[in-house]
Amino acid sequence: MGFGRVVLCGLKEEKERGIVKRKINYFEGWYFKSQSKKLTAAFIPAVSYDSHGRPSGSLQIVFPDTAYCIEYDQPVNMSSGSDVFVTLGKNVFSNDYLHLDICKDNLKLTGDLYSQGEKGAVFNVMGPLSVVPMECKHRILSMETMLSGGLRINGEEFSFDGGKGYLEMDYGFSFPERYLWSQCNWFAEADCRITCAVATLPFGTFRPRGCFACIDYGGRRYKLASYTGAKADLISADGFRIRQGGLVIEGRRSGGTAVELKSPQAALMSGRTDEYLICGMEYRLEDRGKEVFSLRSEKGSFEFF
Repeated sequence: MGFGRVVLCGLKEEKERGIVKRKINYFEGWYFKSQSKKLTAAFIPAVSYDSHGRPSGSLQIVFPDTAYCIEYDQPVNMSSGSDVFVTLGKNVFSNDYLHLDICKDNLKLTGDLYSQGEKGAVFNVMGPLSVVPMECKHRILSMETMLSGGLRINGEEFSFDGGKGYLEMDYGFSFPERYLWSQCNWFAEADCRITCAVATLPFGTFRPRGCFACIDYGGRRYKLASYTGAKADLISADGFRIRQGGLVIEGRRSGGTAVELKSPQAALMSGRTDEYLICGMEYRLEDRGKEVFSLRSEKGSFEFF
């Protein structure tokens, strides 16, 4: 089914709820990572609501060595839970379809990308913390989808047939004070999907580290999260280590070019962070002292601030 299913789901839910709760000092942002053998790009549509509930939109387009940010006055956000439907100008973003039509400064980008064959669907990384007031909450919507379609960027054609997609979202009013994130679903020697993050949690003067790791490997899903006892005992600009009982996941970054992205602060896209959209990532998973895997990819992503 195409993006029309999302519209119907959104309309149905709004009808069932009656009056939609007004959003104030709030943002929702989605991270669409799209990879092919030739190109990796990420698209980050976001919708912010000011103190009067007035919406504004932004779209960040991220390439391995540069990024663009375009603002929109009249965004349409009909997303609901794990279903995504956002329009910014002529651009459409949904779970299974992206339409891009951008002509801004020195960037001209058009095309359509289609997602199907989902692997590793929704993962609730927050658990019971999802009902606790926090500055930012996170949701993984798809660990991997198979892509088709293509993009035309400044006159050059890029096919995404046989490529891979990834989708997650953040929502709240500000990004955490400190944050690390890494993701990869492109390994030459294994069918594996990894997403990990560590962030400070805003509990007054007490600022503990929250963390999660979601790993699909060998037909099994490994889940580590703060609400199940996971702890991050290493976090740096070069890597991380998360432990939960006998499970230990480690990641180490090498190379790559950091590009500057905007991030939400007080519901406005006024903060900044640096992201390695493409870098070398080495991951190692251990289960009760036994190595489950040690994998490397040149198509990993890493963010730290």
